[in-house]
Amino acid sequence: MQRILRALRALGALALLGAAGAAQAAYPDKPVRLIVPYAAGGGTDTAARMIARKLAPLLGQPVVVENKPGGATQIGTAYVASAAPDGYTLLMGTANLATNSVLYARLPYDVKKDLAPVIWATDVPVYLLLPAASPARSLEDLKRAAAQQQGLAYATAGTGSIPHLAGEQFAHQTGIALRHIPYKGSSEAATALVGGQVQMSFDNLPPVYAQVKAGRLRPIAIAAQARNPDLPDVPTLAELGVPLSASSWWGVMAPAGTPKDVIALLNRQINTVLADPEVRSYFTGLGMQPTGGTPEAFGRHIADETDRWRAVVKQAGVKIEE
Repeated sequence: MQRILRALRALGALALLGAAGAAQAAYPDKPVRLIVPYAAGGGTDTAARMIARKLAPLLGQPVVVENKPGGATQIGTAYVASAAPDGYTLLMGTANLATNSVLYARLPYDVKKDLAPVIWATDVPVYLLLPAASPARSLEDLKRAAAQQQGLAYATAGTGSIPHLAGEQFAHQTGIALRHIPYKGSSEAATALVGGQVQMSFDNLPPVYAQVKAGRLRPIAIAAQARNPDLPDVPTLAELGVPLSASSWWGVMAPAGTPKDVIALLNRQINTVLADPEVRSYFTGLGMQPTGGTPEAFGRHIADETDRWRAVVKQAGVKIEE
């Protein structure tokens, strides 16, 4: 009888182990939500939907994009930070993960404590843009124009954005006097630039690509390590003697405490998505650079960006009205 009981216990233990393994292997067994902290239609939303479309068949479950805009990405980010750490609620994080930490005294989440990096998805360099009608063709032209006009007004999509901070760093490095004019988005900033209300702007390429292609805006430099192959005649700022590299970026985050094997699976599959020729062609055609890599590398990038922009915010005295 004792031998029979021991045998039954052993079988029961094996059954439990098998059930646990099956449960672990079952992820995902329902749709995964990818939260975008912006309204539908923008660059972040566009990138998220492309990734979601390609990721769904790899996971064997729908990947549903949900938009939760507001508060300079704080609403959507806080929503994911407080979600169950089970891999079913993810965030399409942005460079605001770094900049909000240094611009706001209080946030409804702590990036280090409440979120876990999954993968750095794309890098989106900042461009220095002029209206097509501008007579300026070089940095020296801009310096002379600034001296004659007692400074130049530059537009961005908002105070505290990466293009704004890039403009502050550019002014510091070049000695060109600039005056920041924030707008409520890239579309309004581009309209103001084309209409001559400002003399220049800093922005990412995706939201103004149509204006560039139509010849209404002229990029004269890219704040990146290398030129964009789709715009090979646009030099880097480093080539022009300005050691400035600045980009917005997007990456996937999960709530802190999400199992490591779930994060590893998501990282592996999204790396596969980012290597897809269709995805790479789509992103590069919009001025985005697919990145990829490990969760650890993305975590280091967020930390480095936070330190980097903290120094610029302090030097420039950037303030956010809360």
